[in-house]
Amino acid sequence: MRPSIPADRLSIDILQLSRESQGYRELMLKFAEYAKAKLGINEVIINESSPNRQFNPIEETALNTGKPYVENGLSGYSATELISYANRGYKCCAILPISKDGKSFGTITLLSADEDGFNPEYNVLFSIASGIISSESGSKFERDKSLSVAKYFDASFNNLLPQMLVSFEGTIVRANKSALNYFNRSQKELTGTNITDIFDLDSAAMDRLRKGMLIESSGKLYQGKIFEISPSKISDGLTHLMINEVSESREAEERAKLLDKSSESVFMSLDKDLLISWVSGASGDLFGIQGDMLVGKKFTDFIISPSNISDSLRKLSSGRLSSPIKLNFGNEIEFYANLAAYETKDDIYCIVSKDYERISKFAGSLLQDVVRLSNDPMIEVDSSGYIMSYNRAAEMLFNMGNGFVGTQVYSLCADGESQKKLATSFSVARSNGYIKDVYVSMLEMKDRTEVPCDQTVKAIIDQNGNISRFLIMCRELLTKRKFQELEDAKDRAEDDAKKQKAESDLKSQFIYNISHDLKTPITNIMGFSKLLLTDNASNLSKEQKEYLQIIYDESDRFLQLVKQILDVAKLQSGIVKLDLQPVNFRDILNNPSIKSLQEACENKGLEFLWEVDYDVPEITADPNRVIQIFSNLIGNALKFTEKGYIKIKVTRTKGTVCVDVSDTGIGISKSDIPKIFKKFYQLKRGMVKQEGSGTGLGLSIVSEIVHLHHGMIKVLDSDVGKGTTFRFTLPIKAKIPKKTLKYNKAEHQS
Repeated sequence: MRPSIPADRLSIDILQLSRESQGYRELMLKFAEYAKAKLGINEVIINESSPNRQFNPIEETALNTGKPYVENGLSGYSATELISYANRGYKCCAILPISKDGKSFGTITLLSADEDGFNPEYNVLFSIASGIISSESGSKFERDKSLSVAKYFDASFNNLLPQMLVSFEGTIVRANKSALNYFNRSQKELTGTNITDIFDLDSAAMDRLRKGMLIESSGKLYQGKIFEISPSKISDGLTHLMINEVSESREAEERAKLLDKSSESVFMSLDKDLLISWVSGASGDLFGIQGDMLVGKKFTDFIISPSNISDSLRKLSSGRLSSPIKLNFGNEIEFYANLAAYETKDDIYCIVSKDYERISKFAGSLLQDVVRLSNDPMIEVDSSGYIMSYNRAAEMLFNMGNGFVGTQVYSLCADGESQKKLATSFSVARSNGYIKDVYVSMLEMKDRTEVPCDQTVKAIIDQNGNISRFLIMCRELLTKRKFQELEDAKDRAEDDAKKQKAESDLKSQFIYNISHDLKTPITNIMGFSKLLLTDNASNLSKEQKEYLQIIYDESDRFLQLVKQILDVAKLQSGIVKLDLQPVNFRDILNNPSIKSLQEACENKGLEFLWEVDYDVPEITADPNRVIQIFSNLIGNALKFTEKGYIKIKVTRTKGTVCVDVSDTGIGISKSDIPKIFKKFYQLKRGMVKQEGSGTGLGLSIVSEIVHLHHGMIKVLDSDVGKGTTFRFTLPIKAKIPKKTLKYNKAEHQS
């Protein structure tokens, strides 16, 4: 394919298109039509930059470098982002970056079905087109953006909230109607006034506004008022301010802070329907439920008794109410308290205070339940060290039976050192409330064997604030040590796995980077070789042209190898995106890649058979990757089959679709079958590599793709000299979400 237009003509034409276009979008569309008409492009795809759009890695590379990305010879081994173009029959692709001064506006993708591809002369045209469109698009994009901002402010300034536009120095450029009404000023009076004449702002506050940071300020025109000013930077010299008076809410917050300091009472505000509108911060400690969970609910719905409290609250009539109450806030905890309530003009204020005596009894009962039901050994002793009770776990650990209540807890210690440690623990708990993880040796009462333990001692306080008893919680260290050894072994195994994965990822990334960098020079070598071969005006001899053809063919073979290595690196990276869509096995036969393989079979004298059972449904899978599976398996069969047939048979099984790919080729020996899906493994006869064998990556790639779809693949049958049948299965309904898929290869090894 030859460019039908010189570079200078292209420049003039694009500039003319820009003059005829009203905006950035129109210019992109006009160029798309021009490319089809003048450059022989079959399809143009425009991708505009937006907050919700992410460019793929190839587009990002083009935008970052500012250079077009060109790839000839699209195939199933091309980059993942380009495979879909190859499957639609396109042979070459060019991605033009549209960017200016570090701003990305989008990309233009040009696709051609021409076998000759984009030669080097086209690359020059693409660079020129990309540069001119970027330059012209920049100014049009900024103009479109300015028009959008203007429309936004026209709508925004009709808002009821006071708003202003101010300069970098703080001069008011414009104010909306709400601001004029609030500050009782005309537009003429307010415009040109500095914002510091209206609000109490120092240099630090002004600097925060310029940086787009929210501030609070008192007013100069209205003393005692507090304003919240929210800035949005429009440009280097202009800022948009939204102004909200928050005086009343700040007063309410200050009142709440004072009430929140109380740890023994909860303050509530109720409306006339007894709905809770505000709760102080102590509710979490006293009620076991946060205040914001109670707002909007009816206070009397939580009162168990007395039953007439609802009527009493409604009949306050500016009076006061004081009553003991029993509450349950839906968390199965009954709370005894004293209620004091009084009425104001708009609200009813309630103060709920602890009923210490009843709470103490309830807490004691709750503690006993915790001790009794816990799986940890617990012993309750009085302030003098005599055992009051112990749970089932302690009875089993120390083999205590039922006769130890009333005995000294020190009798459970194995030696005098442990007795001293326990006595010291009681002293520390008296001062600090508790002491954790004290090592002591206790006794198993029946056999008198030592039981090493970590102990935590907790002091229990009564309603008068005095220490009434102690709770001893024990942890047996023999069992703990066994668990710790298992944990250490698990951690070491995880560390080894992480190191191995990191090394594997590093190798894969290195291979990917090297392979990706190799593609560009190889493509250039092929492009110039093809250009010289097809240039009838060149003075090359027949022998020189033969050498050039060898260079082209070997470069093409090398490029296919690089593409396969790239594919393997991507699949082994651990994170691969599948584009899940309906896949019909009857339609796959019409795909250009499969059609090309069918023609190659027939040209070789082989019969090509494609059979799909009547009950085979559509499946959900990545169509490009499924075609890649077929291409690799059929291509492999074609390479090793000289006569007979290649047959694809698709059937339905329970929950899956089963595909058999059979040939009448050279077959695979039993010793080779277990290694056939390994990377770089190639069939050999004796010590000689099989003629016609490839890179040893094709079957490895097929295996990775099948497993990624949660399918299975194997060699179903093979006889040396008679042929081979590969079988793979894919689930009918995808087991994988559409988002980024994390594939753990170890979990899916066949």
